[in-house]
Amino acid sequence: MRYVALKSEHALETLEALRQAEPVDESRVLEFRGSGEDIEKDIPKIVECLNKIKLRFPERLSRRDPKGGEFEAQACVEVHRRLPFDPQMLADYEWWMWLAVFRFRELVEWRHGGETGRAAPANFGIGNGSENLLYRMWLRADAGYDPTRSDPYELARRGDQDFWRSHVFRQGYGRCRSLVRALIRYQFPDNSPENPVLKTAEIRELAKRLRRLHPNVVFEYLDEESAYELIVKEAELAKRTLAGSVSGQ
Repeated sequence: MRYVALKSEHALETLEALRQAEPVDESRVLEFRGSGEDIEKDIPKIVECLNKIKLRFPERLSRRDPKGGEFEAQACVEVHRRLPFDPQMLADYEWWMWLAVFRFRELVEWRHGGETGRAAPANFGIGNGSENLLYRMWLRADAGYDPTRSDPYELARRGDQDFWRSHVFRQGYGRCRSLVRALIRYQFPDNSPENPVLKTAEIRELAKRLRRLHPNVVFEYLDEESAYELIVKEAELAKRTLAGSVSGQ
């Protein structure tokens, strides 16, 4: 598809200019990439859908407000469902920056701006493309998507914001869809983010164990049930490790 990218070297100045309602020289900071049909025609519907979801939530969120995580759980489905699958575009962090800065700036400021209403640049993908709110939501829905379920996005809706950011997005194994789906099923078996199986210290220990395993076990080759068995085994070892460290004190 044909799409617009916001050049990284101009991203922060562009964001600040838009915040101040100052003019932006788009010929300097933007670049057209790809070919074929223009992605721009698909964006207004996504904006409309996400704004409708936003109306269900408070006008202002604190930085750690669990309502923000609930919003992402609902909104990620619409982002994934309505964006055409174009590998070049979806892998281009500078396209995601354009999307966040030029089309969803107010939404990002609302979701991550806290009391000041000014979100950190990373939430627009500036300085760290993987922290972009729109990209994170798409990735969440893609990782949890299971076409064999009656609701293909059921797993994507499970889990709280800390689980997804700390134990999926920021981990190397987070790119392995079968492992991520297995981890979601194990940690949140009843769809409730309030009832995780592992406590905070336990899932952190599990994440450490999975990171250590990843160089030696090709997670990408595991089917979901094999991945689930691995998660169960490593979770039990994580709990024993923590229990042993406590008893040894």
